[in-house]
Amino acid sequence: MSQPHSPPTLLVKAPHGDTRIAVLSHTPFTLGRSRDNDLCLKETAVSSRHARIVRVQGALFIEDMGSISGTFVNEQRIVRRQLHHGDRLRLGTYRLIFRQEQRTAAESAPGREAPVVAPALPLPRRPEEPAPVADRHIGIVEILSGHTGQSQYRLTGPISLIGAQDDAVITLTGWFAPKTAAVINRKGESYLVSQTESGKRILINGRVAQGAQALRHGDVLEVAGITMRFLLRDRNAASPNI
Repeated sequence: MSQPHSPPTLLVKAPHGDTRIAVLSHTPFTLGRSRDNDLCLKETAVSSRHARIVRVQGALFIEDMGSISGTFVNEQRIVRRQLHHGDRLRLGTYRLIFRQEQRTAAESAPGREAPVVAPALPLPRRPEEPAPVADRHIGIVEILSGHTGQSQYRLTGPISLIGAQDDAVITLTGWFAPKTAAVINRKGESYLVSQTESGKRILINGRVAQGAQALRHGDVLEVAGITMRFLLRDRNAASPNI
């Protein structure tokens, strides 16, 4: 008689580097910024109801719940995806690793269990994204003062992290630079800047930013000792020297 399997888990790595284990003891299992989620991820780049994990025919699937910044599995943005042991998830600037006890060869023998095919269940409604045509404008950040890896940055991805950690887009190089200082979320041609868990104050044109704040062409941002200017440029214009 086989022993019951341990429940699957998520290894959760916060932007500031702390880690914890979340046990997927039930489904649906919700993830988001609000405290009433099964896993609360306290970061403004995470939506209040960001994603959920559901069970379908014995397999676990993660579904995006209409988040602004998106849900990523192995760096691919998804709407729904079956989870496998070792999958790497990204919600905002949180990193998660899905872990599930592997079945033995005997348990995986033919005839025991057919491959899972997700039925056409209704998906959570999410804001419709623009049609897949190239946006006319793209965000550019010019560094006015402070220690960074480059003098200019193109904000082409859905999330651009400002900080010293390896996956930051705008890299801070000062001796005491925080791992995460701020995050810029992109939605089409709109860009919003917000704090991370580091709590670093963000100034926009000399005023303290409250929550996620939309950026406009020419805005001057100050965070973690860096002063930068946000610009919207024609995608077809000459690329900045970066």
